[in-house]
Amino acid sequence: MPEQALKVFLAEQLRASPEVKRLVLGFSGGLDSTVLLHALLEVAPCFQRPLLAVHVHHGLSLNADAWVAHVQTLCADRGVPLEIHRVGVAQQASLEAAAREARYAAFAASLSAGDALLLAQHQDDQAETLLFRLLRGAGVTGLGAMHAVSRFALAGDLSVPQWRPLLGLSRSALEQYATDNALSWVEDESNRDIRYARNFLRQEIFPRLRSQWPAATPTLAATALRLQEADGLLDELALEMAQTCIDDGWRLLIPAWRALTPARQRLLLRYWLQQQQLPMPGAQMLDKIGRELIAAGDDATPLLTWPGCEIRRYREHVYAMVPRPPVDREWQCEWDGRLPLTLPDGRVLQAEMNTANEKQPAFRVCYRRGGERLRPAGQTQSRALKTLLQEAGMPPWERERVPLVFAGDDLLAVAGLAVNTAAAAGIGLRLVLK
Repeated sequence: MPEQALKVFLAEQLRASPEVKRLVLGFSGGLDSTVLLHALLEVAPCFQRPLLAVHVHHGLSLNADAWVAHVQTLCADRGVPLEIHRVGVAQQASLEAAAREARYAAFAASLSAGDALLLAQHQDDQAETLLFRLLRGAGVTGLGAMHAVSRFALAGDLSVPQWRPLLGLSRSALEQYATDNALSWVEDESNRDIRYARNFLRQEIFPRLRSQWPAATPTLAATALRLQEADGLLDELALEMAQTCIDDGWRLLIPAWRALTPARQRLLLRYWLQQQQLPMPGAQMLDKIGRELIAAGDDATPLLTWPGCEIRRYREHVYAMVPRPPVDREWQCEWDGRLPLTLPDGRVLQAEMNTANEKQPAFRVCYRRGGERLRPAGQTQSRALKTLLQEAGMPPWERERVPLVFAGDDLLAVAGLAVNTAAAAGIGLRLVLK
């Protein structure tokens, strides 16, 4: 049964993802991944893709070295290339979560463009995940549990396909396959420790559920699939709303948002944050965004924060961003304008100038300290920089981070402000901030 299911799955996914040239298996040496490895080797002639097994040594068990020896022997006997990663697991509240983070980091080290990562979770795992997340109060997205087809993020914007081809098969089916093919595997003794939430569900709760509802596992797994479908439909609805409620700069437009029902408002907020890859807040914070930040007066500049994200409002727009370090208003730097200048916050300032001009002045770069004035080209009177930035629609928290370029005591140009001075125009000075 696993071989046929795998053959159908791979044929469909490789047809949809022809860029995949290598299959990378997360290989613990346990029952699930051992079955998947064996089935992959059986169907390998149909697909002509090289296979790599990746084993992660977490160092959490006294038997970890024996597991490494087992997977080395098994892979060597079958001619399967094997990479072993020895990782440290951070001590934190959830040891399971820390081990998972370390494992995924190890997988990422073995993956590159053109790979697909294969994981061996099965139907029982899916049912446990759904119930576990339900008990933690997850929404529709979380209750969709594990997807058979998803993406695994690598460095930067790169990602590769992540496939779980065994999600439709029960653990008992995998056990039968392993017995029929005389497979040997390792047993992680921590799987019997019911102090871990998943193990408690697996050892204590699911046996009782099945005694009353024999089909509990496939029923819950099927429910997860329906929730994935519902989540996809909600994404489509959010995308439609985004056309009128979110601008090209990923700013949330308050008047359009206010016209939505409360449920649609919360859906759009989640979509807006998710698309910017910002951490998702809890339900109380989502309500607070609407109740306190968006409902604030038009002249207010409220701020809400949670780990990894801050939400600000200016005029009729709401901004979401990664928290930024404060700027040192006393910082300044001499600059010739020829090479890019790295600012203290990591941004880079570049100058475009008329290089033929031999009278190029020496520049001084600093941040706003208050009271600066600038005389726009073609005008006889100087104007307060604060007023110019307000007229340009620049939010207050951005104004303090704007690099100013001086020649002596004269303000020549302001990064991000189209208004320029006659002196800057004379040397063709234009600032680019990245």
